[in-house]
Amino acid sequence: MKFSEKLKAMASSFLVMLNLKEIPIADGKVNFSDEQTKLLEAELTPEMLEKAINAFNTDIAENSKVKGISDEIKQMLAAMETPEEAAANKAKQKNPDASDDAPDVKAQLTALNAKIKERDNVITKLLGDAESDTPLERILNTQAKEIMKHSATHLFGDAKAFNAFDGRNWNQLAAGKTTKATDWTASDGANIQKLNGDAELYFRENPKFIKSLQRDNFGLPMAWGKTFNVVDKITTASITTAEITQGRKLPWLPKNKQSIQAEEGRIFPISIDIEYQGHELSKIEASWLASFNTEGSQYDKMTFVRFLLTELDKKARLEDRIASIKGVYVQTPDNATTAGSYLNRQDGLLVQIWRARDVRKVYRAFKLGTPTAANSADYINKLITSLPYEVRTANGLELGLSPTHLTNYKNRIEHIHGTQNDYKGKPTYPRDYPNIKFQELLDLEGSDFMYITQTENLDILENRPKEKSWYRFGFDGKRKIFILNDYKLGIRLKHIGTTVKEGDPAAFKVQSVWSNDVPLFPADFFAPIYDDGTGVINATFNQLKVDEAWKTDITDVKGLAAGVIVKIQGDADLASAKNVKSTGNMSLASNFDLSSGGTLTMIVLEDNTLKELSRTTEPEVVTEETAVEYDSATLDAAEGSEFNYVGAAALTITEILNGVQGQTVKIFGNAAASQDVTINTVGNIKTTSAAVLKLETDSIELVLVDGVWTEFNRTISA
Repeated sequence: MKFSEKLKAMASSFLVMLNLKEIPIADGKVNFSDEQTKLLEAELTPEMLEKAINAFNTDIAENSKVKGISDEIKQMLAAMETPEEAAANKAKQKNPDASDDAPDVKAQLTALNAKIKERDNVITKLLGDAESDTPLERILNTQAKEIMKHSATHLFGDAKAFNAFDGRNWNQLAAGKTTKATDWTASDGANIQKLNGDAELYFRENPKFIKSLQRDNFGLPMAWGKTFNVVDKITTASITTAEITQGRKLPWLPKNKQSIQAEEGRIFPISIDIEYQGHELSKIEASWLASFNTEGSQYDKMTFVRFLLTELDKKARLEDRIASIKGVYVQTPDNATTAGSYLNRQDGLLVQIWRARDVRKVYRAFKLGTPTAANSADYINKLITSLPYEVRTANGLELGLSPTHLTNYKNRIEHIHGTQNDYKGKPTYPRDYPNIKFQELLDLEGSDFMYITQTENLDILENRPKEKSWYRFGFDGKRKIFILNDYKLGIRLKHIGTTVKEGDPAAFKVQSVWSNDVPLFPADFFAPIYDDGTGVINATFNQLKVDEAWKTDITDVKGLAAGVIVKIQGDADLASAKNVKSTGNMSLASNFDLSSGGTLTMIVLEDNTLKELSRTTEPEVVTEETAVEYDSATLDAAEGSEFNYVGAAALTITEILNGVQGQTVKIFGNAAASQDVTINTVGNIKTTSAAVLKLETDSIELVLVDGVWTEFNRTISA
């Protein structure tokens, strides 16, 4: 960065004091390190230093504005150049952009005015010529913000087949050549066939757009690797070597113990099946037309096929991201009549770690308890310091965690060290460990799980990079339109760990993933299981829910390791009662009725038998919010929306604190005698009459309007 003449002397003196070649700049401002700042403070008064930094920042901002204007003018001039002028200018610039000196904006503006006059002369001439099929957009070279024009035969006049008017009523609608909606239900299916062909053409002619649909690894970290051309499975072998050296001695005592273990990565075939009625596709067409700005340019040439593919792709890519982290693969039966969940289409990162940690036991987790907002700084520091020294000092590590826990860490560190002076965003690495990058994963939100591994150890698997957007259209002659797509996707850890003996001091050194030992999945997450008629479950996951078509008693559960907690959830919609029986490898207090919809919880013992821990006999009722218990005359609306009285005497509510406009609260009484709750007009409470809640089912509902909690409903038994 070259500063203006008035600041060159000051900049030179700073460079001498700090022994630097140039002034450090970040985000458009000078960015001295803490050590550099201390050196400057030793030489200058605080006032002088502050004035100098402000002067530098002002100069940088001014230079940036001038350069920005210059760059914009350069782009406009370049867009107006003829091929001959472009070649000549390129020959003149032997070393372009080599200087930071302020550009000659005045000279650039003079050249731009000349070009504009030249363009205006061309437009005047064209207006006097007879109409032809040559698009005006080509002549103007798309550089000016003019109203988009269409040729006589093509939307936007770009001569692409998928933008032709012939046989494409949707393009004619966009250009205003017709007002009749496309008939997507025509018996010959001509419009669907045309759209199908247009999609194929679009893929061939717009590879950059197709690539942009898959940008950013569909929401997964960009730093994670990608491996293409994976058809089914991919294997990475890792070698582990025990200690090798020893003291000099007489006998021959070899000790080169080595182990080679392979980690297998699997790619999963994924299908997209979409079915539209004709009128539904008409609605999409209408949405596309409504998105046009008829008074301005359509720079992105948002044709109907592009709009349709983009809308289809948005949801698919979101599900790719979530399933790559939280997915648990379940094979859909060939006779299935209900579509499967996207979470069961592939194995995600979490289930692979769960199997490695809890089933295969190839890596050991640190016992750190549960992270909280209060202990976040100490917790993450303890997780890092639990690593072997040579691991925690290595480069290229990442610490994966949820957005909430990263925010908790930031707030706690700032509180401890008193650095809440300004907002610089979330930290990118733990304090004192710049070699470990924080990897904030959206799909870990709600989870206490944290892991550490080499970033290069994470790998996204694909077969063909473009196949995720190869949509095809079909028509069956019954007013239905079909859109389908098949692709493959997977994710893997190249190496996780190595099986070692219990208590081996090298246990944490022969693994490539380190983590805490909290559950990886929430208690209410279940993978479906389908009945194969054998009564034996070969489990690949520990929280299982029977399909509603289940019709066989369960006698055995196999495939899980000792210590794993197993849950089997029934379904109240089963056609007939079926049981989990205390036979085979299970020890239960009694048969468990799957048709109750309850959940049976067991543990796998050392001999691979399962022992019952608990059971429920009805489906779990999911409540969004836990009722707040109260025993005082003042309620706090910030604590919840339902309040249950737990006091030991009669009570009169006198005030409700906090709350926002439109918020509602529901207040319940208590079943005990002489413990009535009375709510009447007082303070910021307004009721139609005194409400006396004598039972735990008695309630009154209030809404906050203009600072007053006003009654709108009550349920009180006679």
